[in-house]
Amino acid sequence: GRGVRLRGGGAGRGIRGGGGGARPPIRNREPCPDRHATRLTPPHTRSRHTDSRSSNPDRLEASKTRPARPAKLSNGASSSASSELHHLRLPLSALQEAGGETDRDSAGNGPSCEREVWVSVFRYLNRADLCVCMAVCKNWYKWCLDKRLWARIDLSIKRSVSPQALTGIIKRQPVTLDLSWTSISKRQLSWLIGRLPGLKDLMLSGCSWSSISALCSTGCPLLRSLDLRNAYGVKDAQIRDLVIPPGCDNRSQLRNMQCLRLAGLDISDSTLRLVIRHMPHLTKLDLSHCSGLTDHSVNLLTAVGSSTRNTLTELHLGGCGKLTDACLKYLRRLSCISLLDLRGCKGVSRKACEAFISELSSPASPWPAERRQAVGVGGVLT
Repeated sequence: GRGVRLRGGGAGRGIRGGGGGARPPIRNREPCPDRHATRLTPPHTRSRHTDSRSSNPDRLEASKTRPARPAKLSNGASSSASSELHHLRLPLSALQEAGGETDRDSAGNGPSCEREVWVSVFRYLNRADLCVCMAVCKNWYKWCLDKRLWARIDLSIKRSVSPQALTGIIKRQPVTLDLSWTSISKRQLSWLIGRLPGLKDLMLSGCSWSSISALCSTGCPLLRSLDLRNAYGVKDAQIRDLVIPPGCDNRSQLRNMQCLRLAGLDISDSTLRLVIRHMPHLTKLDLSHCSGLTDHSVNLLTAVGSSTRNTLTELHLGGCGKLTDACLKYLRRLSCISLLDLRGCKGVSRKACEAFISELSSPASPWPAERRQAVGVGGVLT
């Protein structure tokens, strides 16, 4: 049959259908490719069907007296009056969600702002609580892995280091890593340090040379602190391989070293020469319980032209049994020393230490006043 036709004309207006009796006003169900486009088109840009209806006076009058049907939008919104059709000019994305991600972030409600807020809260949690929070949701899992929360990872005194632990270390990218007294293998350590470009402080005290030798690879990061106290099998030859790996040029991988701990190792003056030559920024040196060191070793560290003479602020020589009172004469050359440990040095007398402190505390001392006070009060321990 024919389409539904509206006819105006006072109170007697009604609906007539061609070719039969009266039908209820139903929507045309024939496919129309421009149906959605017609609904989202502003009123003045409607299709020709809209123009023909608006140009017919009868139809216009009928549309004024008939209740308007709410216009349906593709995003679920509706309009109850034709005066609200101007909202259809807005893009659909603007109707779905106001503002973009950048605007929301700038307003302080974006994901980046939320992340920073939660990370500031997670800072107050210990490692065990952080692991619990990681199981809450995906966002918390990612935020709890923020490397600012894991700047230091301590796995010391663990009997073994599992592959899962190594993977967890890589995800967190720590700056300080303590693997002291663990049974980590050379293969594990080599795999680990090659994936930690931001690693600065490494503790391997109590480990064996078979695993520590992984640091001789060219992929080792530039460390600023290395702890090898009581490492098994580390002597002068091994220290040389660490400072200058075989096959490399004279530029050491430890050239940025600021803190070196070699307590309890069987080393001699040859190690000290490597330290003086290849570590120009060294400020803290621990040589406690190194039985091979003598007064001549101290003379090397404080000689004219050595870098350690003007950079060392802490020097630990406790337990070095071959040191005598003569070493105090060389220690006076250190211009920046603030902590000097001579505990357990049986060859250094208490009287010589008191004279050393008295001389440094005098106004005529070449040391700055704050250095004299630090050493005079508690720097020299006997």
